[in-house]
Amino acid sequence: MEKSFSITPWKYGLFTTCAFLVVCNIFFLSCGVVTWGSGMAVHGGYGVALCGAAIFGAAFLGIYVALKESYKYSIHYLISTGLVAVLLVVYFFTYMSMKGKLVHQFEGRIKDLFERATDRDDTMRPIHALFACCGVNGPQDYTGEQNGALPASCCYAFDCTVEANLYTQGCSTKAVNNVKIQSEVNYYMTIVIFLLELLGLFAGYFMGKARKMMKLKEDEAPINED
Repeated sequence: MEKSFSITPWKYGLFTTCAFLVVCNIFFLSCGVVTWGSGMAVHGGYGVALCGAAIFGAAFLGIYVALKESYKYSIHYLISTGLVAVLLVVYFFTYMSMKGKLVHQFEGRIKDLFERATDRDDTMRPIHALFACCGVNGPQDYTGEQNGALPASCCYAFDCTVEANLYTQGCSTKAVNNVKIQSEVNYYMTIVIFLLELLGLFAGYFMGKARKMMKLKEDEAPINED
């Protein structure tokens, strides 16, 4: 007699894998957008958004397949996950070739914004507010000038009346380090997500196989006659 092929472990394995994919993708997407956006690489931002949307789509399909125990949709999941894995490989090597350049471009962008900043047009304001930093090297970049006035964006909640509100670190240090950290998170999340996609393929395949075998046994079961 042929041994039964239990669907339960593969079902929950697929569900858990897809749930982890959703969580990891949040970090991948957010850090990727910040990294590419900081380097003013618009197409890269669109690329990471496309990858993130594809990962979400395949993961939610996997969750649906696991909950419904559907053989039919497990085939769709395997195809979509395979395509996502290929997309991730392309993204990974593209990102690796651009990673150092993006951080370097962001550092140059900070210096350029500082040089163009005026009293009427504080071009450093978005950088100050986002990364909680001040100037290129620190507040001394402003206080050392003839006027010696700090822009409101160099202080928490734009309130410079309280000394504790002042951002003391320069953006070339704090902001650049922040982007470096996010670029590393994006790098490692790409690897983790790729491995999870492979695990999802494995679990999805065997869940679909178990469901198919279960269906065949149901079809072959004899009809009880009264």
